[in-house]
Amino acid sequence: MKLSITFLLLFAVSALSAQDKLIPSKKNNTEKWIKNEQFQMKWYALKDTSKFEIGSITNKVSLEKEKVMVITTVEMKQMKGAWADTTVALRKDLKPVYHSSFNPQRDMALSFDQTVTGFYHDKIKKVKTDINEAPVQAYFDGNLYPTLLRWLPLKEGYKQEISIFEYNPSGKKGVITAFVKDSKKGTYQSLKSGLRKVWILSVSDEIGSGMLSTYYIDELDRRLWKQELDAGGRKMLMQRVE
Repeated sequence: MKLSITFLLLFAVSALSAQDKLIPSKKNNTEKWIKNEQFQMKWYALKDTSKFEIGSITNKVSLEKEKVMVITTVEMKQMKGAWADTTVALRKDLKPVYHSSFNPQRDMALSFDQTVTGFYHDKIKKVKTDINEAPVQAYFDGNLYPTLLRWLPLKEGYKQEISIFEYNPSGKKGVITAFVKDSKKGTYQSLKSGLRKVWILSVSDEIGSGMLSTYYIDELDRRLWKQELDAGGRKMLMQRVE
């Protein structure tokens, strides 16, 4: 009997912890912030007081009647060919539908249903892997979550764990967690729109090893103005082009 009670207690704690994680749901009220948009970020490496442009990122959000599509295109100055990621999710709750990622090093495509199916093609090793995963938890597409942050019900002191799916044969694979560690009010001095009130979010995830991202998100319209990245002392910056 004691063993059974202990098991039930552990199961209850586990269930409560799972419920605390953000998963796709209409109750998240994200749809009110989703809109058609396209913007570009310049990507810089920081060293001491200097910054060096290393690339650019173009983000496009397209709305259909029932779905939302997010396309991210990354162009690096020292690399040939662009990195293009496409995410499709249901508009009402952001449940994932499809994700593709194409770049000079590897191609990947995922279809989300009861199982996650698709392929991963390592162009360097010339190895193609069929994907067939059966996650037991609900999740967002890991490629969507940086955009999802801008659509959350942000407030002072907001903290949230987010359930995301990631596939990397040599790294994280399956359902993992992203963490909104803190949210506070601040300001951002834009070039054309003046001083803007923003939410400053501190975010990490289980994809990278110890990387901390700081997002500056407009209070009024949820534009992303700036993102700072700190990976064990190596600092980078992404800044919106106006």
